[in-house]
Amino acid sequence: MKRLYYEGELIPYRGKPLAIRIVPPQGSPFRLATPSEDGLSLLVRVRPGEDIKKHVIFFFTAETEEIIRSSLPQWAKKLGVRPVSASVKLAKSRWGSCSSFGKLFFNSRLSMLSDDVSEYIIVHELCHLKQMNHSKAFWDLVRSALPGCMALRSKLRAEEKDAVL
Repeated sequence: MKRLYYEGELIPYRGKPLAIRIVPPQGSPFRLATPSEDGLSLLVRVRPGEDIKKHVIFFFTAETEEIIRSSLPQWAKKLGVRPVSASVKLAKSRWGSCSSFGKLFFNSRLSMLSDDVSEYIIVHELCHLKQMNHSKAFWDLVRSALPGCMALRSKLRAEEKDAVL
């Protein structure tokens, strides 16, 4: 699926579709896109000729950073792990990764997914701090933290088709 970034195009935010609405810039210059109060639209503040896509990517990156900031510490504590760092950037295919040095990376598109699916991805990557593979021991660890992880993995496969920037 290729996103075109036009008025009315549906874009998922936390698992729910929002219609892109182009509005004139106002308020904080740091909030170039925000969900509408009614939760039905993503308000993108652009001047004529500005790149809508850039504003939308910035919005989803910031939202993903907030999800990581709020969820990662409690899951790390629960799993008894300490990541060295966690960063967010836009990637085409991977939802997250964990380096052998303990650095975690999460895709900017994470905030397009349902909260339970993004939580699954966070737990999945944190479990790699204990098991740097996808062995039975790794999946047992993920399952012990999130008993419904396999259903969430399937839900991710269904949602990721539309989670495109």
